[in-house]
Amino acid sequence: MALLLAAAFAATPALAAEKKSDPNKGEVRRLQQVQRQLEQEKNQLAEQKAAAETELGAVRKKVDGESRRAAALSRDVGALRAARDATASKLAETEAELRKTLEAQRAAEAEGKRLQAALAAEKQQLQVCTERGQELRKVSNEILGLYEKKSCLDSSLQREPLTGLKRIEIENAVEDMREKLDSQRVGS
Repeated sequence: MALLLAAAFAATPALAAEKKSDPNKGEVRRLQQVQRQLEQEKNQLAEQKAAAETELGAVRKKVDGESRRAAALSRDVGALRAARDATASKLAETEAELRKTLEAQRAAEAEGKRLQAALAAEKQQLQVCTERGQELRKVSNEILGLYEKKSCLDSSLQREPLTGLKRIEIENAVEDMREKLDSQRVGS
């Protein structure tokens, strides 16, 4: 519009000269020139409008695409948060299980140590009992040997009332055997 006015004022002196010759002819030319300028402006504005609408359409498509992308990213974020929460929950469960397993392992190790100590004590007791059993077997064999060697004369001399030497010898042997047997008792 500003261009029109500027063109109209610029054309006014030229039109004034023509006006003198034909007052209507100059006015018609001026109006035709203004009309052409208005047509050009209208065409330019139509082109600008079309370009703006095209650009607006492109921007709207881009906005729609970005909106869809934002929605997809939002869903992805939600899914990732859910996965993170599930993983954190699973981790907590696994840690609790690990603590229980470690406690059970410690208890089993303590029980194992206690059982090892008990086994060692039992082995030692078995060794002692085996040694004492062997000693008792020796004493028993000695007693049986003495009994097998005992003759009728020994039996008679054992009952001989005057000196009682054989009886004392047998009592001493019995006392020795008793001491050997007493030394093999459990707890001594």
